Amino acid sequence: MSATLPIAHGDAAQASIPRSAVTPVPKRHPAMVRVTHWLTTIVFFILLISGAEIVLSHPRFYWGETGNINMHPWLNLHLPSSRSSVPTGYGYTLPDENGWSRYLHFEAAWGAVATGLLYVLWGIVAGHFRRNLVPTRADLKGLRASVIEHLRFSRPGADELWSYNVLQRLAYLVVIFVLFPLMIWTGLAMSFGFNSAFPLAVRLLGGQQSARSLHFLVTILLVLFLVVHVLMVVVAGFRARMRAMITGRARLRRSELMISRRKLISTGIAMAAGASGVAVAARLAQRHGLIPPDSGGFYGPGETLTYAAQRLLNRNAMAREFSRSEISKDPFPNIIDPALPPEFHRFEAANFTDWRVTVDGMAARPTRFSLAKIKSFPTRSQITMIGCEEGWTYIAEWTGAPLSYVLERVGALPQVRYVVYRSIQRDDWWESIDMADALHPQTLLAHKMNGADLPVPFGGPLRMRLARQLGYKNVKFIDHITLTDSLKAFGKGTGGANSDTGYAWYAGI
Repeated sequence: MSATLPIAHGDAAQASIPRSAVTPVPKRHPAMVRVTHWLTTIVFFILLISGAEIVLSHPRFYWGETGNINMHPWLNLHLPSSRSSVPTGYGYTLPDENGWSRYLHFEAAWGAVATGLLYVLWGIVAGHFRRNLVPTRADLKGLRASVIEHLRFSRPGADELWSYNVLQRLAYLVVIFVLFPLMIWTGLAMSFGFNSAFPLAVRLLGGQQSARSLHFLVTILLVLFLVVHVLMVVVAGFRARMRAMITGRARLRRSELMISRRKLISTGIAMAAGASGVAVAARLAQRHGLIPPDSGGFYGPGETLTYAAQRLLNRNAMAREFSRSEISKDPFPNIIDPALPPEFHRFEAANFTDWRVTVDGMAARPTRFSLAKIKSFPTRSQITMIGCEEGWTYIAEWTGAPLSYVLERVGALPQVRYVVYRSIQRDDWWESIDMADALHPQTLLAHKMNGADLPVPFGGPLRMRLARQLGYKNVKFIDHITLTDSLKAFGKGTGGANSDTGYAWYAGI
């Protein structure tokens, strides 16, 4: 979850004016303050609701790099689980069966970041922070002696500026320049793709699970701040304060309700220019392959921004690798669909000697490889973290054939843009990746885990291992790979079984 930017009101320089000298008509709030205040309010509540849904998918918190249902929560910090029908030890709620909360959360996060940057840049350039938020030396010197006076609330009809005292302005500065950046930092530190490009960002926080726990705790602080803020508005005169933050004044003259022709024209020109800029940016993104296959619909803009930003930042970045001592002692394989086809169990009974992987599509030499053949290919071993979109993680050593080598063996054609891979688990269980991930040296057809053959619960005999993306892209029981230049003919055209049902196609977040 991301933070809201609280917007300060009025001019702090007038806070020391005696109440008897206060003018009855408050100073107008700048338009930028009002617009960013309400935009931030909207995205904050969206982030809060969607974030709560995400947390409920795994309502346990840990400290360090890893944490899963087999580990004890940090400081016993967890929320009650309402899922009683799952096997013993699994015990967490999974309400978000279609991924809407993650889609919505990241789209709102982009809105929060854009609004926050706009407000901060404007506040610096226009001198808003210096005039209205940063306390003067006199304010700080007299704070202790006058704390009781400063904490008095104004009443309707009194000066709009009176209740925004030194302590409150300091609180706003902490939220804007400490808590809000911390929310962004801890949110990004949970991203596998971001951490590949900026590993120090997560290490400074103590690990990926530490970032998740801090993200939750800072959210609690922001909610408490919001509650106090709303109570202050109510005590100080709710109607007048709301009117002032919407219109700019607690009381309006009739003439101020009229919009001038010049302002209407200038606003229209600005909107047209903005729309033109977005169209040009979209065209450039399309040309450079920065548009994901699930870019349509309500959530499309957020997914496009996320995918484009990740590709620009980490196209060639390597996922973090860990020491052997950091391998999880009790990794969590997640639940396997109990309806594995009978064919799989026949392969299992024969120790997978007859397992075959078909590689076809836009390949010069389509081939059907045996498991033994894939094991004979050059291998790469890496100790990397795998994590679920629900929030849990573990570290293991993965060994397998680089997918890039397999594509080279079959002669992938130059126009190939995507690699589609399927699981024997279900006919409709498939995913896809772009060539940036397919050719990445850490993308493996993994057949070993921690030095032994890959156990069936973890995807044996063969699973796709993407070190820079979430668990659901790391499909288990791989038996078919197709090379293509378009995903329109596969499923609903969004790039995978998960994105067809509502999850993000790009899972490096």
